[in-house]
Amino acid sequence: MKWVFGFLLVLFFIAMVFLQFTAAAVIVFVGTVVGLQLFYLKQVGTKLVFQNNRMRKRVLYDGESSWQLVFKNDGLPIWGGQLKIWFHHAVEPIEEQRLSTGDLVELELPFTIGHNETIELNVPVTGKKRGISRLTKMEVLIPQPFGEGSVTLEYQPRLLQEQLVFPKLQKYPFGYTPSPQKPGEFNLKHSLFDDAFQPIGTRDYVSTDQFNQIHWKASVRMQNYQTKIFSQVANETMLFALNVSAYYGTIHDLEDRIEELASYIENCFNAGVPYAIAINIRSAGKMPYLYLSTGQGQKQRQQALELLSVISKNNATLAFSTMLGHLDIHTELPYTTYLLTDKSEEALRFIKKWSRQTQLTVLPGRKERDLA
Repeated sequence: MKWVFGFLLVLFFIAMVFLQFTAAAVIVFVGTVVGLQLFYLKQVGTKLVFQNNRMRKRVLYDGESSWQLVFKNDGLPIWGGQLKIWFHHAVEPIEEQRLSTGDLVELELPFTIGHNETIELNVPVTGKKRGISRLTKMEVLIPQPFGEGSVTLEYQPRLLQEQLVFPKLQKYPFGYTPSPQKPGEFNLKHSLFDDAFQPIGTRDYVSTDQFNQIHWKASVRMQNYQTKIFSQVANETMLFALNVSAYYGTIHDLEDRIEELASYIENCFNAGVPYAIAINIRSAGKMPYLYLSTGQGQKQRQQALELLSVISKNNATLAFSTMLGHLDIHTELPYTTYLLTDKSEEALRFIKKWSRQTQLTVLPGRKERDLA
């Protein structure tokens, strides 16, 4: 375009030499258009700002979410442009034209923004695969308003938006038995422990009852000492130890195992059972593997599902026996323990030891259980 502008200057000089004023006027008009295009190309997008706020959204499998893209333009307006974004295929756009290239999804959106204007583009997506989807690249294609050609702007900083897709929640039932030998929150007729916050009635006083268990108001009404009766409660906590190691990589049915464990987590959440999770994937910190300490409730459920969502087949693993050995030394075993492993011979030493300390269950893969 600069060569064209220079050629028009030469033609204008020739037209003025030969007093061709009409031709000179046409050349001036064309040169003005070309000059405006050069000015627009140089200035457009220089004051276009993308608000790159750190954001992580959590999505259930087949649940809906959206990318929120906010732009502010203090410079020249952009008409009829195109916005291109690339993100990992853990989420897929809803009713949008897209192009998939390997693990990435390319999406094109119309883009128009005026001077001193702020716009927000919401791109609806749905969770289609467990994992993390990040915005990896963004481009704005700006066409020439006065002729042919376009300019492409690429956003260089790292994009900070993420979509965390939780595992698919299957319905895999499992049983649990509260321990009558530890105080807890589960009602059990033959427990050794009473819940002092759950009185359920009174009975006649006997000499072996404690003085602080007397119900004074009931005693006045009955004209006889009455002793409070409390709910008998038991303890139940669980440990899920998942083996994802196979030779130098991860197991072939990694997704099935994660979905199975996610279903157990959902069952514990619905029943109000505290649980802990250990997975033999290397991690930095106090525990050299992925570990979630015992807890219950909505926060524990969210942390557990997030832990399962970030697991990748490319993660470095730890020997299952090494993880069990570390657990044996540094943690207290709960009343119930589940070992999710296809190779029980690797944990045979701990299976024999833990069977005397906890209600231990070894769960191979579901295909192996169906064949058995």
